[in-house]
Amino acid sequence: MKLLAIVGTNAPFSYNRFLAKYIAKRYGDKADIEVKEIDKIKPFCRTEEPDEVTKQWIQDIKDADGIILTTPEYDHAIPAALKSSLEWLGSHAGPNVMKMKPVTVVGTSYGIQGTSRAQEDAREILLSPDMSANVLPGNEVLIGSAANSFDKESGDLINEDAIKQLDAAMDNFFKFVKQTQK
Repeated sequence: MKLLAIVGTNAPFSYNRFLAKYIAKRYGDKADIEVKEIDKIKPFCRTEEPDEVTKQWIQDIKDADGIILTTPEYDHAIPAALKSSLEWLGSHAGPNVMKMKPVTVVGTSYGIQGTSRAQEDAREILLSPDMSANVLPGNEVLIGSAANSFDKESGDLINEDAIKQLDAAMDNFFKFVKQTQK
């Protein structure tokens, strides 16, 4: 099973990058999980063709069996860079890229609510007619107080409650992906 853990920001430092890398490391025995950055993807414009980096982004998504989206929350929504990256998959590439592709959305933020609003925003986008992704219902992983939930040197998640929540959600996602492959 080939999965992409998408770092949902173009910021040079992000706890969501820590989260994506932690997921790839912790669950590497259950799936081939590649961490994928969006920082080099060309901003979306409906009237322009994608450059080579963006074409590769679209192809990597097509080739993956499932997507793990780690998103921060900026002003109660996903970051603009993530929105733009997703627009290349729906508005430009057409519904076949994401159509019924298994996706789970997780995230961490500095606040106490985790990324609850950004995750809802991402789910709405992923479920839109241009995307039609197969988003794992429930299984929200809302890691708040990011600065205290991760070891800053190793990048590992150290919040035991969050680890338990993530373990349960990822187990469900692996089953979900396997189910959709049948």
